[in-house]
Amino acid sequence: MSQSYPYGVGIQNVGSYQSSGTPFASSSIAAPSNAGTPTIITFPEVTQRIFVSNITSSSDLRVGFSANGVKGTNYFVIKAGSAGLYPTQEFRVKVSEIYLLSHTTTPTSASVFAELTNISTTLLLNSGPSGSSWSGSVGVG
Repeated sequence: MSQSYPYGVGIQNVGSYQSSGTPFASSSIAAPSNAGTPTIITFPEVTQRIFVSNITSSSDLRVGFSANGVKGTNYFVIKAGSAGLYPTQEFRVKVSEIYLLSHTTTPTSASVFAELTNISTTLLLNSGPSGSSWSGSVGVG
């Protein structure tokens, strides 16, 4: 191995994404009404996959990658659940945080499961004013 180009974990390191991820799980996360401040889920390492479930039947859930995104127009919507069935969306993305907000004036709740790499969140590009949340990127917020 060349000393000029040491091999290690990082954003472009394929091995960091091929191995099984470290689990991250959180449930009963409050997502305030669409007039409130989004809930931020901060991950300890860069993600490789994230699963978000809307665990209420009262309101749809917005999921985004910046506060501006979920309060604006750059978010995904996960429909409200019914009869114990919780709609879940999978995201195969490398991020350090996600933002949750109700799609209506009624607060909702979510569960989040993520597979984490061993990549430090400090290695993500700081492409926006809030750092690695990608805020300010085209299509994000």
